[in-house]
Amino acid sequence: MDNQQERLEAYKKALDEAFRTLSDQTMDERTSRMLERLDARIEADAARRRRLWNVMKPLAAVACLVAVAILVWRKQSDADPAGLRQQGLAYENVEYQVRRVSLPDGTSVCLQHGATLGYSEKDGMRQAELSGEAYFDVARDSIHPFIVKTAALDLRVLGTAFSVSSISGDSKTDVILERGSVRLQAKDGSPILRLTPNQKAVYDVSTGDLAVENISAKPAIQQEYGMVSFENARVDEIIRAIESQYGIKVNASGYNPDKRYHINYFMSDSASEVLAMMEELTGGHFLSSNLL
Repeated sequence: MDNQQERLEAYKKALDEAFRTLSDQTMDERTSRMLERLDARIEADAARRRRLWNVMKPLAAVACLVAVAILVWRKQSDADPAGLRQQGLAYENVEYQVRRVSLPDGTSVCLQHGATLGYSEKDGMRQAELSGEAYFDVARDSIHPFIVKTAALDLRVLGTAFSVSSISGDSKTDVILERGSVRLQAKDGSPILRLTPNQKAVYDVSTGDLAVENISAKPAIQQEYGMVSFENARVDEIIRAIESQYGIKVNASGYNPDKRYHINYFMSDSASEVLAMMEELTGGHFLSSNLL
């Protein structure tokens, strides 16, 4: 009986061990199969992601370029609305008093009655086309030359001040140079003459004749355009002249007293207009008070 009991116990023990062994192996096999399926799925997902990235990478690069282009376009549009510098600006003076216009590059132009002016910036050039009479105070820019085109000839300048008279139907073109340098050239680009300050040139396109004379340019231009001009002047010097001309007292602050400026304004300008120009030029504050 005891032997039989022992045999049964041994048999049970063997069955338990066999069951555990079988269960462990089965579990190991199941675990291995699950891991293999998981690895396969992970690899498949990785492969899909690689394929997707290979497809999306060029699209992402294009998207970045488009975004940069949009930013550049917006910046250019803000600085130059509607691309007017490239398309060109047009001005005309139909009034009988001189009209002042400011070009996008900072150049100031005074147009006489009947004058028309076109302006554009392209290919590294600032280009103005004039018919009539005008005074130019060109903003200095050594990288971008300024060209004034008339029916008879062209003028090439950098930063300078001069007047031009090129009236439609008149074969003669007059140029008076106040300061800087102006090169007169034919329509084909060939040079004609380089003017120096206080010179007047008269060119007749019908005959090809050119006459040059020395004059006092500033008084001649001031008389022609009814202009008051200051060159290399301190603010206090300009203020004294304004006070004397308009019979006012000017309270000024916030400017550099040692810095010198160049400013033109018309005799017909009001005192408030001239003081506004002074504020824009110097960054100071200018207020008129009681009459003298």
